[in-house]
Amino acid sequence: MNREPIPRLPVFGWQSFDGARASSTPCLLSLPGLHYSTSGRAAILLALETLGVGPGDTVLLPSYHCPTMVAPAANLGARVAFYPLDEHGTPQLHWLQQQDLTGVRVLLAAHFFGLPQPMARIRAWCNERRIALIEDCAHALFGRSGDRPIGTWGDVAIASLTKFLPVPEGGCLVVNRGLALPARVPALAACGLGPQLRAAMDIIEVGAVQGRLTGFNGLISGSLGLLRYLRSGGSRFVDTLGGTAEIPAPAAPLSSAERAIDSALAHRRLSAASRWLGRVMPRERIVARRRQHYERLARGLSGHTGLRPLRPHLPADCAPYVFPLWVDQPDPGYVDLRRRMPVFRWDRMWPEVPSLPGDHGRRWSHHVLQLACHQDMSDADIDNFVAALVDLYNL
Repeated sequence: MNREPIPRLPVFGWQSFDGARASSTPCLLSLPGLHYSTSGRAAILLALETLGVGPGDTVLLPSYHCPTMVAPAANLGARVAFYPLDEHGTPQLHWLQQQDLTGVRVLLAAHFFGLPQPMARIRAWCNERRIALIEDCAHALFGRSGDRPIGTWGDVAIASLTKFLPVPEGGCLVVNRGLALPARVPALAACGLGPQLRAAMDIIEVGAVQGRLTGFNGLISGSLGLLRYLRSGGSRFVDTLGGTAEIPAPAAPLSSAERAIDSALAHRRLSAASRWLGRVMPRERIVARRRQHYERLARGLSGHTGLRPLRPHLPADCAPYVFPLWVDQPDPGYVDLRRRMPVFRWDRMWPEVPSLPGDHGRRWSHHVLQLACHQDMSDADIDNFVAALVDLYNL
């Protein structure tokens, strides 16, 4: 039975423990040098600190991004500079090598949408110039690039747990190439009892509200809802259930929250419930269902006017985060669609992004919609998603 609204992110339930524990597709959580963080944003901050980035250093970032990718460098006092992307989301290295790279310490390269980038070429380019590489796996907790697992190419790799697991918070970083975390980072502040309990409550409550804990849904959702009411609290995880938050206009200035980094939170230890799920949750179901949903979306959204799959063919050895859809005229329908369906776009760009020759990143920020395809959606969810998109955009 289809549930409304379609969950934006994975949902905890009995189904979360179906399938094989291991997957033939490599998972970043199995790599040595793994350290958990409270978010992907926190992981980027920790990665930059690991690499010793500070005032006077330059960090190269892709033109296609969300503010989360930029804020850590800016908050460390580093200069941020942006590079253009080709039609596959790969850094245009030929453009970069024509620039003055004085002061450049780090290049961040991302596996957009969970689809692997050709990291061997990027790694070699960085090695030649003694530039450190942060491999951004926020969209790619699983996968292989070339002959190596995702997360092993960068000096440091970062990832986000919330995009793949039913947790209210969580990220991680993998430290490679003989590097070590700064002395203060291993002593991450312990997560207090209150945050520990809230994290566990969020995980269970969302599962119950979505009807995924058969036999306990009513009891759990009612009792936890009452407890939150009595404490005048609210679930930080509620956006999993649908798009209730106000959507800022693309041209509106970035908010202080989008620009800022909570240093104390970034250096706090991840809750035990989120770490536990990262360790024990079966992985084969996550990979298989995401791939099935991506391919179902590709079939349903091909052959229409006004829209097209940006990457219709899913590479082997990966688990997609989202399905990227190019829409010729996304507005004004996008805002209404965003409120009803698990779809978003990266139109909140850092203000210093220039117009670069041959860059696909700025165009993607307006035309590319990222459609959820996570493991806790049903076939009916996917079909309803396709119908809504075709009805709105098939001009």
